[in-house]
Amino acid sequence: MNTPVSLTRICIGLTLLSMLSFKQAFAQREVLYEQYVQNPMSINPGFTGVRENFNMTAMFRRKWFTIQNSPSSQTFAADGTVAGGKVGIGFQALNDQTSYFTTTGISASVAYHIPVSDLWKLGIGAQGGINVLPVSDLTFNGTNRALGTFGLGAWLRSENLYFGVSKPEILSQKFGSQAINSFYRRPLYIMAGGSYELADDVMMLPHALVVQEKDHKLRVDIGSRFWFDEKVGIGASYRAGGGYNSFSAKVNYLQVSAEVQAGRNIRLGYFYSTRQAEQIYATYSGPKGIHELMLKFIPNPIGFQKY
Repeated sequence: MNTPVSLTRICIGLTLLSMLSFKQAFAQREVLYEQYVQNPMSINPGFTGVRENFNMTAMFRRKWFTIQNSPSSQTFAADGTVAGGKVGIGFQALNDQTSYFTTTGISASVAYHIPVSDLWKLGIGAQGGINVLPVSDLTFNGTNRALGTFGLGAWLRSENLYFGVSKPEILSQKFGSQAINSFYRRPLYIMAGGSYELADDVMMLPHALVVQEKDHKLRVDIGSRFWFDEKVGIGASYRAGGGYNSFSAKVNYLQVSAEVQAGRNIRLGYFYSTRQAEQIYATYSGPKGIHELMLKFIPNPIGFQKY
């Protein structure tokens, strides 16, 4: 027979697991948001169509290659312009499996690009879509729920500088008294960066990002990529901050990247992050880190694609 103490421990453990599952389900779009360096449209719909020509980017992400069924995700994004480059249209899709939970999402975006001077253009964009998430209550009665998503963003750019501000998730969701309310995030992103010719065959692409989320401390990203002869690129960025409570420690991690322009139309990339995802594999004692592979296809590129 279970003692009162053991029953209490079981109840506490089930409650913590349930709350963790809520958090994982509603943090799923973070996978897409964290790919903003390779796909700025993921956090800012105002970027849609900035590159003018049609682009497609596919990324595969996995935490450990040595563990069967370890967390993985696949993302796809495409965008281009119509109406003589004045209107950008885009599409994004995500399939994310975190521990035993699988979530999917699709969204479309549109942006209108306005010349504000001889040197600067402003893109004002909106995006909307659907996320299909596993939602359960503390009685472990679970179901998949389709939730609408809507966001806005602005992207101001010149030949060598850009500034962006966006809120890709504006809608609030109603879940009654469920614990999931504590973990639902609607981040605000403020971004800046540029491109500089350090030499005839060396280009530097620095970037900085500030992230504000409900009930979280500010997160800050800072980093840079370097392209050599427009063929090989290497980079690094560091993220710090973002603590919430005992269920969400500060997020401090380093990401390094390597890219190669494998022809006129194709770019390949590899990205490694020291981030430790919060999930049921947290006790794993082997090699840790997140690996990502990228394939970018541009049917008719107009010069070198910086972003």
